[in-house]
Amino acid sequence: MALSPGWESLPNDILDSILDNLISIEDCIRFSAVCRTWRCVAVEDFRQIRGSDRHDRLHQQQLPLLMFPADYSQRSNRRLYSVIQKRFFDFQLPAPYTRFCGSSHGWLIMLGDAFKVILFNPFSGEIITVPPIRRLAFEKRFREEISEIMWRGKEYERELREEYGEEEETDEDEEEEDEEDEEDDEDEEEDQEDFLEDEGEGEGKGFVEEEEVLRRSEYSIVKGVLSADPTVNSKEYILMVIYGSEQRLAFIKSGDKDWTYIDGRAYSIEYYYETDSPSPPSPPTLWHMRDIIFHKQRFYVLYFMGQLLACDVSNIDITGLKVKMMTSQDRLGRPFGKAYLVESLEGGELLRVLRIYDSNKVTKGFKVYKLVEYRMHCEWIEVTSLGNFALFLGDNHSISILASDYPGCEPNSIYFCWDHVLCSHRRLKGPHDIGVFNLEDGMVVENYTFDCSHGPMPMPPPIWILPTFM
Repeated sequence: MALSPGWESLPNDILDSILDNLISIEDCIRFSAVCRTWRCVAVEDFRQIRGSDRHDRLHQQQLPLLMFPADYSQRSNRRLYSVIQKRFFDFQLPAPYTRFCGSSHGWLIMLGDAFKVILFNPFSGEIITVPPIRRLAFEKRFREEISEIMWRGKEYERELREEYGEEEETDEDEEEEDEEDEEDDEDEEEDQEDFLEDEGEGEGKGFVEEEEVLRRSEYSIVKGVLSADPTVNSKEYILMVIYGSEQRLAFIKSGDKDWTYIDGRAYSIEYYYETDSPSPPSPPTLWHMRDIIFHKQRFYVLYFMGQLLACDVSNIDITGLKVKMMTSQDRLGRPFGKAYLVESLEGGELLRVLRIYDSNKVTKGFKVYKLVEYRMHCEWIEVTSLGNFALFLGDNHSISILASDYPGCEPNSIYFCWDHVLCSHRRLKGPHDIGVFNLEDGMVVENYTFDCSHGPMPMPPPIWILPTFM
């Protein structure tokens, strides 16, 4: 059917007005497909808004899509699945057949050869190669040469540490660690023991197994998050990762030659809250981090014992990085298998979401808490409703959207996908544990069931990704 001349000849200001009212990237694609004139208007419009507030707003309002491997016979492609429409899109995107350790601002984060970090935008095809995380190379070599290190002594270990930029452990550090161990609060010891038992159903078994999994190359980075879209802010973005078997923190700014590692003497701690102790608590060992988010121009990190840390990586002086302990240790994380940080679109509140698993590591529910800041302290307050908002959680940069913008999207719900380390590394024959949890009725509904015809071989886990405007 021929296109009516009237549509093709509409004035550009009217076409611009139509575009201004479109939110979904699918609607923008449909707009571009009407005719050549409309496509030219759309391309020019997106070129002009790059880097503007409208571009950021459009990007944030996109509906996350689940990215799956196409199938075993097409290992270099990925398919996109809409959990709202419950269907796969007809097209495929080029992407490696591996686990992605992050999805942020439409970019996939993965680990390449020699522990180089790769940022890949599957929509534009752009690739950014980030310098290697040398401490991962040190971990690998340390494991491989542990017998020789023990035989040759501390001098050889010191040489290895210097070679890879790993901080040397001094006698003073060891004494401090011994003193901290002796002074540990009994409640903290009890919580840690319970944490280990809950993870592995007895004697820390799951915790040890998880550490073994994290030594595999594709799991050497647990999660990565970008501060901004590198396409729009090519000289101002920052990448922070949780890395290694001890799940420590590191970040790198665009243009940097090496990573900054947040541990040892590389940071100073400040406490947002008052403590009962007459002297400030000892700085915690920053390991076993659970999640990261970039929120209000800072990276916020969730510690495995429940504390929330705020890292201002934009302002580092000669004393090192300033880390602020926002909340004290709590018991909320103990019975839960995963924890996520999310910025709510409603007032920009910071949420902590705890994921509850059954004995088979299948999701059975969630608990949501919001951070409330008082004059002298912060605390997590449980939230019983998300209102008209929905959350999307997994290995991705956690996402909040306004459900009413998308017909079929359930408000007051949490969309989740398969991301448990102990399940994912086994590469089951196809994804599982993908569904939606409704906070009002407390029910979990399976959203996607794997079709065995997709391929006979194990697959990397799926991941949420935000479509980007190129």
